[in-house]
Amino acid sequence: MKRILLTMLAAASILTACDRSNTEIPEVPSTGNVLVLNNGNWGSNDASITLYDTNTGAITANAFQKANGQNLGDLGQDILVAGNEIYIAVNGSQVVFVTDYDLKIKKTITAEADGNRLSPRYFTKGNGKIYVTYYEGYLAEIDPSKDYAVKTVKVGANPEGLAYIDGKIYVANSGGMNYPDYDNTVSVVSASDFTVSATIEVNTNPAKVLAAGGEIYVTSFGNYADVPAKIQKIAPSTGTVTDLPYENVSSAAVGADEKLYVLCGGYDEQWNPLPGKVFVHGATPTAFVTDQTTFPNAYSISATSDGYVFVGCSDYTTTGDVYMMTSEGTLHSKFDSQGLNPIAVLRY
Repeated sequence: MKRILLTMLAAASILTACDRSNTEIPEVPSTGNVLVLNNGNWGSNDASITLYDTNTGAITANAFQKANGQNLGDLGQDILVAGNEIYIAVNGSQVVFVTDYDLKIKKTITAEADGNRLSPRYFTKGNGKIYVTYYEGYLAEIDPSKDYAVKTVKVGANPEGLAYIDGKIYVANSGGMNYPDYDNTVSVVSASDFTVSATIEVNTNPAKVLAAGGEIYVTSFGNYADVPAKIQKIAPSTGTVTDLPYENVSSAAVGADEKLYVLCGGYDEQWNPLPGKVFVHGATPTAFVTDQTTFPNAYSISATSDGYVFVGCSDYTTTGDVYMMTSEGTLHSKFDSQGLNPIAVLRY
């Protein structure tokens, strides 16, 4: 039970996804820098960010701490680049940091609802705003143009991933703290008036939400028993949900040209990540790796708009490895994440 809850609190990934945003926040050309967000262990205050220079191979551990003279906090959950700013969700510490490219803090955002401090989970962006889920049951809008003003709307139980497309935000309601009675819905929120306009039923325990090619994709963990993990497609125009032909789905990411990458692996009976395989979604799923690279303890997947795919591997006890793959499915480099549980990677 404890392992299940901790896994839900630490499960994968966000990323620099292409989400068909009405992008008022301009994209900035990529440098050689890669940032790795490491979860750390729940309750240990050991979340961290590692800087990897793809041009030189240099690795800088604890980059956030070195930039600010303070630890990142407890359970780093997600990281997002928007224009010339970086947003970092630290779930256990109940804070969102906004930094510059040197990871120097520009703004520290906390949110409350019903008199309670809220715990951030995942980000997306669109229409000049940053959107973040809060595990207590809320979606928030952060407006950088108004000194990062925050407003919230109630969604479902324990929301996780989210995606923005065509003026709507799709939010996965996991119900992860209600084991074994998980939620199985996606809330659709109108960005214009910030209200819930629809609720879509999906597989049990939804996790990641991604937008690609005009469609919405949702991964889910199932109930860890007779309901399997899945990835499903939602047609935004109709709300129709279709199962996709993947087994043991762990996570997914969207990269260059809105290409969808699906990580399949799953977990053993002790909730250790198993070896993973990556597929490129299409009419027929295609194996992504074209050399002999394998991913032991496959924990997370990230993809960037310049064509790279990153797979984080973790055994929960030692520092993780990150595999940086080219768009052709070959290994560019493998490096030590210098932290526990590498959950998300971005390139900026």
